[in-house]
Amino acid sequence: VFAVEDSAYLAVEERLRKLPKIRKKIWVGSIAGAPPGFLNFREALGAFPRTAGRLPPTDPSDVMSIVYTPGTTGLPKGAMISHRNYSHAGRVWVENVLRAGERDVFYTDQPLSLVQTRTLSVVGALVSGCRLVLGDRFLARTFFDTIRRHGATVFPYTSPMIESLMALEPRPDDATNPARLAFGGAVDRSAAREFGVRFGLEMVEGFQLAECGGMCLANFGDRAKEGSIGKPLPAYEVKVFDEFGEELPTGLSGEIVLRPTTPEAAFLGYYREHDRTAEIMTNGWFHTGDRGYVDTEGYFFFIDRKGDCIRRGGEVFPCGEVERIVNGHPKVLESAATGIRSELDDEEVRVFLVLRPGMDVTQEEIVAWCSGRMASHLVPRHVEIVPELPKTAIGGIRKHELRKYPVREEWTGGPSSGGNSSKLPL
Repeated sequence: VFAVEDSAYLAVEERLRKLPKIRKKIWVGSIAGAPPGFLNFREALGAFPRTAGRLPPTDPSDVMSIVYTPGTTGLPKGAMISHRNYSHAGRVWVENVLRAGERDVFYTDQPLSLVQTRTLSVVGALVSGCRLVLGDRFLARTFFDTIRRHGATVFPYTSPMIESLMALEPRPDDATNPARLAFGGAVDRSAAREFGVRFGLEMVEGFQLAECGGMCLANFGDRAKEGSIGKPLPAYEVKVFDEFGEELPTGLSGEIVLRPTTPEAAFLGYYREHDRTAEIMTNGWFHTGDRGYVDTEGYFFFIDRKGDCIRRGGEVFPCGEVERIVNGHPKVLESAATGIRSELDDEEVRVFLVLRPGMDVTQEEIVAWCSGRMASHLVPRHVEIVPELPKTAIGGIRKHELRKYPVREEWTGGPSSGGNSSKLPL
């Protein structure tokens, strides 16, 4: 959607209607999808001799692709990534984390729009000389049979993928497969740990950014630390800043910022958005918009998105604090917390709940569960029971969509089958 918006197609289409002298309009897509009056691209290409022209030479610093950010807190942005950036990101990943050997086989059936597929899998295989297998689509029931058939040793994971595979009935041969390592991020750590144990895998968690073209921090091997996103990989300097752009001491939470230590690791800015590029780059530091902290051993920990907070009593509280406790309820599968502006210019807490199959819940249960585990001003006042949460391809919750959801009166009790139980406008 946003790629089409940036291409200004709607504006072009409107102008085309006012330019009757244009004889040919070419549609890049299927014949069935071409609008009336457009020539199909493949047909147009076939009308020219193969020697009609040559492609201009490519420079390593040229844009190779425009990668759109997940858009968990706002509209996606198109990050321009160069050929040099991709190659460098792939080498850093393979040499420092994966340590791929000639017998390794990469497998992925995830969308190529994802960093872990595009860079860590495809480019990783290219720079290491390993074999790469691209699957058509993810099917949980046959996934590990496919891994066995191709002798795949490494593959990327996402939160939805792990959930689907863990929901399968356990098999005696679950851990009997050629895979040695799975990599990804933004997954519940206990779920990732259980997944690794069940299928006999080393689980690598990292901090990935579209703007970096690959992984910037990694938590893996003997240096892995429970709950951490790891330490910076070569070519990146990472710190935690306060709201004034000053570095914070260890243990204090702030915004995670990073700075490339080599031009090869720097992205080229956001496509057609110079102002937004300038906003996130300060004195060479890229402001990720993610909150976290670093401990005394240099391990970084992710908390949540910078804008994903609730303002109460003049203080700012991460939504993750509420979600972590709510998710611990035995009837709750997952949750998402947001703030609702109140009359006193404060925010009330609202949570969206996805319940476990066959479960029901009342307000009293949620309040009782939260009251003994969190500060009273963070106990949810608005509860929405929904069948699913809007998510990105890697499982990140689109909070900006949840904030558009109509606000109803505070839930006063009763079973979840009534009251505030409804479907989100996804």
